[in-house]
Amino acid sequence: MAPKKKSPRPKKSIPDPATVENGVVVPEPGVKKLELPLNVEQLNRLNGVPLTPPVIRPGERGFGLGSELTRPLHGSALLEELSRMRQERFLTDMEMACKTKAFDVHKLVISSVSQYLREVLAKDPGLKRLELPTLSPLGLANVITFAYLGRVHMSLYTIGCTVSAASTLQIPHLLQMCMDFMVAELNVHTCVYVWNIGAAYGLMPVREAARRYILENVTQFSETTQFNQLTLEQITSFLQDDNLSLPSEVTTFQIAMKWIDFDPKRQEHAVELLSHVRFETIPASELVSEIQPVARMMLDPRCHRLLVDAMNYHLLPYQQNTLQSRRTKVRGSKKALLTIGGRPSLTERALSREVLWRDPREGTATWRHLTQLPAKSFNQCAAVMDGFLYVAGGEDQNDARNQAKHAVGTLSRYDPRFNTWLHLTSMRQRRTHFSLVATGGRLYAIGGRNTDGLLATIESYQPSTNTWQLRTPMDMPRCCHASAVLPSGDILVTGGYVNCAYSRSVIHYSIDSDTWSEQGELETPRGWHCSATVGGKVYVVGGSQLGPGGVRIDVMTTEVFNPESKEWTRAATLPLGVSTAGMSPQGNHLYLLGGWNEAEKRYKSAVQRYDPSTDSWSTVEDLPEPIVGVSCCALLLPPRHTTRRHRNTLSHEDQSNVKHNTA
Repeated sequence: MAPKKKSPRPKKSIPDPATVENGVVVPEPGVKKLELPLNVEQLNRLNGVPLTPPVIRPGERGFGLGSELTRPLHGSALLEELSRMRQERFLTDMEMACKTKAFDVHKLVISSVSQYLREVLAKDPGLKRLELPTLSPLGLANVITFAYLGRVHMSLYTIGCTVSAASTLQIPHLLQMCMDFMVAELNVHTCVYVWNIGAAYGLMPVREAARRYILENVTQFSETTQFNQLTLEQITSFLQDDNLSLPSEVTTFQIAMKWIDFDPKRQEHAVELLSHVRFETIPASELVSEIQPVARMMLDPRCHRLLVDAMNYHLLPYQQNTLQSRRTKVRGSKKALLTIGGRPSLTERALSREVLWRDPREGTATWRHLTQLPAKSFNQCAAVMDGFLYVAGGEDQNDARNQAKHAVGTLSRYDPRFNTWLHLTSMRQRRTHFSLVATGGRLYAIGGRNTDGLLATIESYQPSTNTWQLRTPMDMPRCCHASAVLPSGDILVTGGYVNCAYSRSVIHYSIDSDTWSEQGELETPRGWHCSATVGGKVYVVGGSQLGPGGVRIDVMTTEVFNPESKEWTRAATLPLGVSTAGMSPQGNHLYLLGGWNEAEKRYKSAVQRYDPSTDSWSTVEDLPEPIVGVSCCALLLPPRHTTRRHRNTLSHEDQSNVKHNTA
């Protein structure tokens, strides 16, 4: 039997939720949602004129195409409304409670800024109350205000509790705002408080900013009451720092004594604290006039010992190399590139006594006067050892016909701390076109020439005895070569003029065994070149060789020696070929200065810089004038504001005072 057909159910009538009165849609009372079908024709008739398709010209915005509209300040308004809802406890779903107060909040809002709360709710989404007993009501209120409004009122009176809450709840943006605020509020009265907050909550940028502020403004800071409240650990930390900015080390001593004398209980720490004062960098005359009259320095045997050690440092200049330490280094010293002597093109017959330093502080580097050599010098050699600049040999007159005739054996030492020169024992042989390096606490003068001809000899200078000692000579005499110190401390001698020809030979000198050995060959023979060690490798740069027809030509290739593999490789080619130039490492770069260009037959003022990381040469700021036979080195210089009137020796009156008072 066939199944019965189901009778169709009558359709329920859906009440019309709205009526149209005078062409305007009016919702029925009590209806919350309108679901009217879109009647385009009816909408078009509202104004009596149907819309016609728009005509749009190129570049114009046509009516009817649509565009995105933005409500101004919607985000701010939304946050304000959420904050109002929180205050009215509307839809709040969690309490955040400290010891004395609880706040109703929306989980969604707080967890959007707090990494801590997000992790807590991920484990327990139904959490109704979060206990935060370590936070203060003000700190918690500030965090909640920030979460809802993105702003918070800060002052140094409330910053501690705000930082505590932001740290606990892990709100990085608020924490950054707190740090920026504290750094902006730094002054001589607030710096210690800010430093303590930074230290307490592990905010290293804040702590370092406060510490740096104190170091740079310690003279003014020492006049405040906060200075006297420094802990022993804090004041010790400042006195140990190289960047402590003071007019002189005498001032360092004075502020240390001020801290000690403030509280009788601090007297027991006097020696410990004063040991961080760098008495050796105070000129001997000021040790006598400023330090010695302080009773503690004469009555306390241990403090007196500090004074005696400093006096002895000045009285024994030849021993200073072995006495160098942190206490002999001027605070704020920076390594600078120097040029020494040479023959300038503008005054070709007058050799230079100038020592210049490269000042990069103003964006564009400037070459500034540092000091003058004791005598005019050309083709001299320079080396840096124990913070001193040593200048040796060269020629004292310009005579292109017979340069060897004017070779000298002089040796001078420059102390940048006191801007003084000290004449030392001359080399055993006069030398020009030689090489000089510092290694193992000694200077080594190698080869060269004088009126006796080319030299195979090598001699070493011992600073503590102020004497030169002959060492094992090279197998063959050579001049116009270059030397560099290997990472092992041994010396690598490259090229030069040997057997009446430019040479490829490379020899290795062991300072321990005083022996020579062959070390392969250069790819290109060269003389009048430079070499230096950067990043553990030796770079041989520039120079010249004899080309076709016996004419000198520039050597443009750069060769690199790897001490580990004992192999030579090529590096980037020089932009400008030069001979008798100066070269020195500075930082991670090599600087090649001045020199003679054979192609143009001209002196050059160019400063060429090599970057081993990119194997590339570039040119930077020129020297003041073209020059040849110039030396170059990098030397640690005191800050430019340091007075340069000091002398490195005692007057007769000072010496008698020292002997009388330190006996």
